[in-house]
Amino acid sequence: MVVEGEWEPEPPRRAPDFPIKEIPPIMVKVFRSIAVVFVILIIFSVMFGSIFVSVGAGEVGVKFNQFGGVEDDELGEGLHIVPPWVSVTKYSVRSETYTMSGVTDEGQIVGDDQIKALTVEGLTLGLDITVRYRVIPDEASNVHQNLGTNYAEKIIRPTIRSSIREVVSTKTALQVYGEERQLVAGEMLTNIDNALGSDGIIVEEVLVRNVVLPTRVAEAIEAKLQADQDAQRMIFVKEKEQLEAERKIIEANGIANATIAKAHGEAEALGIINEQLAKNPNLINYKYIEMLQGQEIQTMLVPTDQGIILDASK
Repeated sequence: MVVEGEWEPEPPRRAPDFPIKEIPPIMVKVFRSIAVVFVILIIFSVMFGSIFVSVGAGEVGVKFNQFGGVEDDELGEGLHIVPPWVSVTKYSVRSETYTMSGVTDEGQIVGDDQIKALTVEGLTLGLDITVRYRVIPDEASNVHQNLGTNYAEKIIRPTIRSSIREVVSTKTALQVYGEERQLVAGEMLTNIDNALGSDGIIVEEVLVRNVVLPTRVAEAIEAKLQADQDAQRMIFVKEKEQLEAERKIIEANGIANATIAKAHGEAEALGIINEQLAKNPNLINYKYIEMLQGQEIQTMLVPTDQGIILDASK
């Protein structure tokens, strides 16, 4: 019963009746399975280590299965999910360098690490060498299985030293030290690449950065190189002088030909003049008078046998 004048609360509002679609039972099972798997992965990650592996740029990941050993399929760049019983070792597939030098702290080994090699003459040379190489991505699992992460010291270093000595043993000191150094470096590159190719490593470049010769040999080679340069300079000077002589001969021939041509022209002109004078002897008097016109002449001498050539009565 409501008394007049008393406040009566409004009845609660009803939500609009919209049809709500029920989630299919199959989807509920799928979501539930995904959640269970996710929880299991988290538990395994906590118990055995992370199952998420990130492989950076310029790297590949080599998988080691605790139950089967090294697996052949390498992991590329990016984020990967691996089972907890699989560990991943990352290898760089970018260009790397290995340097052996006589300068302290310049190479991988501290101290004098210069390669000593004998030439075909039996002379000992010291060589500072830098080799640029990289691991073949598809062969990283073989590198990991056969050589391990310390492959640079295990295989690259001894292979470089052995290959360098093998090439130098077939060359003279002048070939290694002089203008053929790049050719010798090319042979070293081929030799090292052939040796390391079967191990999954590509050699990209060999730099012969410095060659140290015995003092007396260095002086002899320097003297020979200087003599060769002097000989080349003399050949250049001789060729230059020969070209200058040939130029002067050509110039003299040109002047002589011009003089001869001029003489021929003058002779022909005189011949024509004589021919005309023979036909008309008075022509010379006419030319003489024509030359005198316009000139102030007070006295003039003429041949007595020519008669009067000017009319004095006018």
